[in-house]
Amino acid sequence: MIYKSYYWKKELIKLSRKLTKRLTQTNWWTEVQHGTFEKEIMIGFYIIRKLIEANKLSNEIVSTKIKGFKFPNIGKTIHVMNNHRFYEFFNFDNPKPNNFNLIFLANQIVHSYLFSPSFDPEDFSLNGIHFSSDKDRNTWLYEISIDTSETTIPHSAPWNMMNRKKITEFFKKTNPTILQT
Repeated sequence: MIYKSYYWKKELIKLSRKLTKRLTQTNWWTEVQHGTFEKEIMIGFYIIRKLIEANKLSNEIVSTKIKGFKFPNIGKTIHVMNNHRFYEFFNFDNPKPNNFNLIFLANQIVHSYLFSPSFDPEDFSLNGIHFSSDKDRNTWLYEISIDTSETTIPHSAPWNMMNRKKITEFFKKTNPTILQT
């Protein structure tokens, strides 16, 4: 059980700073950078899941819908010997728009069997993530884009937490004492 959510939310802000730095990278990522990115996203979604389970997030945040896509599997089984080639097993020509709820995303990412950052093919900048849980890996691959627009609640998930100022302002509005040190 989470007693004080301040420390958990503060960690999300730290993760947002790290993710912000990644947005400006326009060169190939090393294996270490891939691993660190995956860890940061997993930890962020684990924190979000724990905050939801402990009722430490408002209904507004919990009911947030995140726009993304899901891609159907083409009928191939994904296993440990071929999961590094996951892109061969999904129909990227047939994306299905979807609105994901926050707990669904948290569970998918925490239990991900497939996880990969998505890069812009022109400048190699980070533009989203692909993922699928161990349960869904043979059915769907999910994709969410990094969206820093005003239409997305900036604190709802790590990939939206690129603007630390927006997050801080939100926390101050909803609970003025939350970020006091």
